[in-house]
Amino acid sequence: MNDKRDNIKFSEQVILQSKKNGFDISEKVESTLLNHNLKFKEFPFVNINNKDLINYIKEKNLDYIIFSGGGILKKEILSCQTKFIHFHPGIASDYKGSTCFYYSILDKNNCGVSAIIMDEGLDTGDIVYQRIFSKPEHFFVDEVYDPYIRSETLVDVLKKNILEKNEFKKQKPSEGNTYYIIHPVLKHIALLCCQKK
Repeated sequence: MNDKRDNIKFSEQVILQSKKNGFDISEKVESTLLNHNLKFKEFPFVNINNKDLINYIKEKNLDYIIFSGGGILKKEILSCQTKFIHFHPGIASDYKGSTCFYYSILDKNNCGVSAIIMDEGLDTGDIVYQRIFSKPEHFFVDEVYDPYIRSETLVDVLKKNILEKNEFKKQKPSEGNTYYIIHPVLKHIALLCCQKK
């Protein structure tokens, strides 16, 4: 863990909406973990492919690591025995990439999260679990809705002991579409779809 959100300032509206969803977006990750007596290890670097992290993972011989940061995992870290689980903001294989929520809202009027075992492809790993959510009724898709539904999906995976079942579904990398960017007008239309009627 390396939480570098010291300089991020959220508006009062965003903080209020996050609290309505059961968390405080302005609270640092470290504070949340300490408040819940959860153990964690903080590293003095942000690069997920750092040799020190790779050595630490190999030494600990963990089954799984939840990957919630940015960056691309390179072959060396993926070759550890540990599986990295990413909570992807879309229903894979239909929606891959970074702007899936908006396209899903426009296309299906909902959103989803896929827990995926990371591999060298972009959102192409085995599917651990998927969950579909109603679209938000507010405009804070990136700041509040995204972390909220990813965390709800993580809780499902843990409560239902899905990892122990080891019944993962293979994806066909050629299926679905990849969405890296969204035009500002399309994003605005998607956000308008989220407005309470």
